[in-house]
Amino acid sequence: MEVVKNQIDELNATLTVNVANSDVEENVEKTLKEYRRKANVPGFRPGNVPIGLIKKMYGTAVRVDELNKTVSKAITDYITENKLNILGDPLPSESQEQIDLEKNDSFSFIFDIALAPEFEVKLSKEDKLTKYLINIDDKMLEDGVEQNKQRFGGFENIEKSTEESMLTVDMTELTPEGELKENGLELFDSSISLKVIKDENIKKELVGLEINTIKDIDLKLAYPNDTELSSLLGVSKEDLDKLSNLFRITIKLIKEYRAAELNQELFDKVFGENAVSSEAEFVEKIKEEMQSAYLRETKYKLFLDAKEAVIKKTNMTLPEAFLERWIKVSNKELTEEQIKNEFPRFIEDLKWTLIKTNIAKTNEFKVNDEDLENVAKEQLRAQFVQYGMSNIPEDILDKYAKESLQNKEELNKFYERAIEDKVVDFIIDEFELEEKEISLDEFYKLFN
Repeated sequence: MEVVKNQIDELNATLTVNVANSDVEENVEKTLKEYRRKANVPGFRPGNVPIGLIKKMYGTAVRVDELNKTVSKAITDYITENKLNILGDPLPSESQEQIDLEKNDSFSFIFDIALAPEFEVKLSKEDKLTKYLINIDDKMLEDGVEQNKQRFGGFENIEKSTEESMLTVDMTELTPEGELKENGLELFDSSISLKVIKDENIKKELVGLEINTIKDIDLKLAYPNDTELSSLLGVSKEDLDKLSNLFRITIKLIKEYRAAELNQELFDKVFGENAVSSEAEFVEKIKEEMQSAYLRETKYKLFLDAKEAVIKKTNMTLPEAFLERWIKVSNKELTEEQIKNEFPRFIEDLKWTLIKTNIAKTNEFKVNDEDLENVAKEQLRAQFVQYGMSNIPEDILDKYAKESLQNKEELNKFYERAIEDKVVDFIIDEFELEEKEISLDEFYKLFN
């Protein structure tokens, strides 16, 4: 058996595997003997089926399987031993002739391969990148303070209902004529939020009411959404048709959400006990938090710009015809239109991967345990911020980070992220960096 490489051009080649029956005969015979030992064929005791019958029944399938395994191993070994830097996977050549296992004793299997291009990454201080700094204006600070007041607010009892009220009520099902329905549904201490009532007339009827007020309302009109109504009444959607529209409610309690007061209690809830002790310190701390949050976004923008700049600067040609064919073979669920639409992005991502690998290898970047822990903690910190938790203690982050690093799949992701961070930092250092202050609206427009 031999593997022959035929270079078509700088980026494309074929590998031809010449294999004979004799190359797989030993494994074929061994497999057929194992089949014979286990075969359950009517008229023969287990292990005594004639080998000729076994060959007739399974010989071709076994030979095909052994040829596939032998050819696959030969291709893999050749690529490894010759250190071929290929893109994608070898594909059966479109020029492959039909193979007849019955008539021939030797076969040639031809595979197309795509080779990664040779290129050089040239970076220079003559190239510029902009680092954007988001200006935290007074309106943003006011919104930040208000968000924290709302977040740590709570419900207070009030005397009269408004459109913002939450009512605690007892509910009794009525007949269409407004009489108590025999064996009708009765509910106690149910909650009705006036803000989610859809019918404006019913909402107005429930505004300005006091405790112990009794009202008859059409609940199905107030809540035309079956999911909301079934949740309120505690019945399945299927059982809603069995209920009347009309219900009598008795108001037992009226509550309204109030934002927290701007005081030491709020300061402690947001930033921890005695971390800040005045309104001025509180506002300044919120500003720092916002700057830190937006720093992640501006850093991401700088990453995108650095990635785009280095791709544009690097002269690289890819075997696009092969890659498009490989994507089709590897992702049969994708339509032609999907592949066409996504292919340019795939090419850009592949270029970035090759550039990233080149820079990391050339500069011998290494990732240590500290790098991995920092990446894991940064990701966790960002997740907590999304949940409104911006002051997670360091020991908690350490604990979760160490747990994440025990997951092999997560570990691989953190490793790739750590390498990418080092590459991006390297690129940014090689460019001239200009800082520019910008409003939040202007910043988001950059992504459009």
